Amino acid sequence: MSFVVLLAPPGAAHDPPRTTVTWVGDIARLVQSRCTRCHSPEGKGPMSLVTYEDARPWAKAMREEVVARRMPKWHAARGYGEFANDPTLSPFDIALIVAWVDGGAVRGDPSKAPPPAVPATPVEPRSSKARTITLPCGERPLPAGRLLAITPTLAEGASAGFSVILPDGRQEIVAWIRNYEAEFAETYWLESPIVVPRGSRLRVEGASECRVELKIGGSIGRA
Repeated sequence: MSFVVLLAPPGAAHDPPRTTVTWVGDIARLVQSRCTRCHSPEGKGPMSLVTYEDARPWAKAMREEVVARRMPKWHAARGYGEFANDPTLSPFDIALIVAWVDGGAVRGDPSKAPPPAVPATPVEPRSSKARTITLPCGERPLPAGRLLAITPTLAEGASAGFSVILPDGRQEIVAWIRNYEAEFAETYWLESPIVVPRGSRLRVEGASECRVELKIGGSIGRA
């Protein structure tokens, strides 16, 4: 009987995975576009992620949070409406962050680094001609027009579903907001406005105490 022993090259078992993903080349722009609204010196987040020096000590925590989809903070449930200002990461984005962290959270060539991010003010699409109305919970009549956005206010930790009931009885789902946090209250801008004919109603389900601010665009047939 004989044995064949395969020996790995010295140190191979302890070398970190190799990756071409770097902060400069891949991660900085992603973090700037999705994270620095909160994670900046002026933001609500507990740490800044504006520069490599800021982010590097938090690399493993960043990996854990994005894999668990706890960050970026966003309380609209996936599959219930689509939103123009949705900051959530795609599977590819998450894979990039995982590869960067597992590869040693490498900086890359500093000479090619993008300029530090200026935290962006949330964009308000189609807001120039919008009017705002505020409604309590329950089922309430809506003015005719186009529903552009909702800003819900719920009890802390509460969840609620929002939908438009059309005059013919059909239901258009707007959003399902989960585990509301007042500190991170959000205006949810619909990717595609919902046409609201006269006689439509807003239905709020799952919350006994709430109010919702709606942005309604011009009359039907106009942007």
